[in-house]
Amino acid sequence: MNFPPQLQQKIEKWASSQGISTEQFILQAIAEKIDTLSQQLTEEHTQQQNSEMTNVLPLNQPNIYRKEGILVVEAELPQNFDVNAFIDELREERIQDQIA
Repeated sequence: MNFPPQLQQKIEKWASSQGISTEQFILQAIAEKIDTLSQQLTEEHTQQQNSEMTNVLPLNQPNIYRKEGILVVEAELPQNFDVNAFIDELREERIQDQIA
């Protein structure tokens, strides 16, 4: 990778001080950053769910809560589930309900 000269010098200095190659240092730095961001995202998601949940079900059940006024259901869908077909079915049901 091509880094600006000042950054390249810092990378080389830190890698040398830790007795590893610059490539190893960069890989470790990236892995640490990804781990930190993943932890932050998990914490933010947990905090958001805790503050927005209106209904908590057992772990083996779908997670249901409201987010910005919308009912959200977190669940695993079957492998052959077609989202577009499902939306089309819901639209058709709504149209039929409005016609009736």
